[in-house]
Amino acid sequence: MHNSASRGFTLLEILIAMAVFAIMAAMAYAGLRAVLDARAGTEQRSDSIAALQQTLYLLNEDLAQALPRSIRDELGSEQPAFSGGNGEELLTLTRSVPEWSELSIRSDLQRVSYRLENGSLYRQVWIVLDRTQQTQFRRKKLLNVSAFELRFYGSDWMTHWPAEGSGLPKAVEANFNLAGLGDMRRLFLVRE
Repeated sequence: MHNSASRGFTLLEILIAMAVFAIMAAMAYAGLRAVLDARAGTEQRSDSIAALQQTLYLLNEDLAQALPRSIRDELGSEQPAFSGGNGEELLTLTRSVPEWSELSIRSDLQRVSYRLENGSLYRQVWIVLDRTQQTQFRRKKLLNVSAFELRFYGSDWMTHWPAEGSGLPKAVEANFNLAGLGDMRRLFLVRE
């Protein structure tokens, strides 16, 4: 005598259960993949925005602390206190360092340069103004840009600085393009 209560699953029942499980697993994987892709995109965009904010902060601080003090370069040639629009060398200036900064131990002035190289914006800082060939600088990559241009305002907008007979511009306009964020334009006032 066969007991019908102890009977197992049929092959058809097992195949249907496996098919339902496979469909649910595929849907769950697709949902998880979409969440992970969205997270990766959000992290990348967040990193780009953080780099942009740091760059804009540094530009604003450097321009707000700019001083009309020229320097001597490694070869002894006099360099203007403020220059810009010279190819890869987008902006070079002398700036004061606030007293609360750790850098004020050596000097209360520093030389700052912004350079565009291979689609990346770099900031270089010298804590010694009148340099020798052994003078070292610190260099930091700020962000990747598709395009970056500066304009300088004295009595009119110009693409190069210094202008004839002038020390510091009144304002600097930065126009740049970041992948994923588009075109941006920012205006910075220069210390008077």
